[in-house]
Amino acid sequence: MSNATSRRTAARQRHVQIRSKAPELAATSEPPRFVADVMLGRLAKWLRIAGLDVLYSNRYSDDELVLLSQREARILLSRDTRLLIRRAVSRFIFLESDNVREQIKQVFAKAHIRGLPALLSRCLACNDPLSDVPRESVSQMVPPYVYQTQAQFKACPRCRKIYWAGTHRQSVLRTLERLLDESQ
Repeated sequence: MSNATSRRTAARQRHVQIRSKAPELAATSEPPRFVADVMLGRLAKWLRIAGLDVLYSNRYSDDELVLLSQREARILLSRDTRLLIRRAVSRFIFLESDNVREQIKQVFAKAHIRGLPALLSRCLACNDPLSDVPRESVSQMVPPYVYQTQAQFKACPRCRKIYWAGTHRQSVLRTLERLLDESQ
């Protein structure tokens, strides 16, 4: 048996083992909280857009991911079978697809997400909840056209990024609603 064949066989065995170990996550009244591994940056961003609390850093080690999941009662999102097999992770979602839209649908389905909690309410960079800020306070922080055309702004208290409802908002909302419908 070649090395490539034995690696594929081992990977298939880990997938089967993970599927059998995967917990059935209980539906709760509060939106679930997540921690995403280093391979899932795009997914973390989309879930934050949907208003979900998702810790993500491409610097988290496997041990840190497990610790955050346990200490903060977060669901670990991962495509890494080795991480999920070796570690004492009790709440996780194993994402089989590398397609971000399929991943979003899988998270919505497995975590029993039935509605979008608070669209565009979290900082996409650092995950902190956004705060409404007076329009005048951002006049020097956004492009002139944006300042002239937008009435409401939000800011991240931690990293100071400024957000507004741009032209893409409706498209993003439609995409997330469609994925939510498809996940049910």
